[in-house]
Amino acid sequence: MRNRQVTVKKRIFVSVFAVAACLFFFACGIPVYYVIEPPQADHIPTADTGDISQRYFSFICPYSSSTDNSEFLLQGTEIYYKIYDTRSDMDSDISNISGRNTEYSEDGYRRMSELGYKEMRSSTGDTPIIRKITSTRTIRVRLSTEGAYSAEIYDETNNQRLSVPMRIDTISTAGGNKSFTFNSNYKPSPDDSDTRIRSTEDSNNGPWYINLYAVSVGRDLSFAQHYSSVLHLGNLEISMQ
Repeated sequence: MRNRQVTVKKRIFVSVFAVAACLFFFACGIPVYYVIEPPQADHIPTADTGDISQRYFSFICPYSSSTDNSEFLLQGTEIYYKIYDTRSDMDSDISNISGRNTEYSEDGYRRMSELGYKEMRSSTGDTPIIRKITSTRTIRVRLSTEGAYSAEIYDETNNQRLSVPMRIDTISTAGGNKSFTFNSNYKPSPDDSDTRIRSTEDSNNGPWYINLYAVSVGRDLSFAQHYSSVLHLGNLEISMQ
């Protein structure tokens, strides 16, 4: 059994039951609500995690045969991230999001978005980054290549490498490099939309802190997006290489 810094007890659960909870179905003009099951935690690193074998995020993408119906389509799982240059700023935002993140509510997602978290991209361009699935799967994410461990998004259940995690288009990624591996020629900028960096460009030499969330997403007949509560995936400290 592989080591985990954080071990989360597995349990059988009903996954995204997007067909459920039409809370107000018959009244004209009253909104219909869809209940979406969020991803489940598997391995949660922290900024103190130094062992490179443990410097990854993993979570369980749920599945249910009752996921889709004529009114709702589950699309998959999205990952959101933000880059900080101070741990205190990151911890403050985590607390802020946690205070709004309640079961079967989009409030946590909305607060996360208000705080500037951006949807992670991938080398394959898939959106969502984890497409709708036909079985429950455990997904592992390594942000950067460290030692013998490569940056990747990996399906542990099916032993399949899916893609490589990438940043959104920003000022510092304009040259084409969108990785989470930073060096003197490529590093997060205070002007990037996916960062909260207080230091000046000249003094911005790391370390940086990257915090992640995952959320299940689907759409209704009007193509409006609906989100689950968010799952905090953890965070890592990343230094310049």
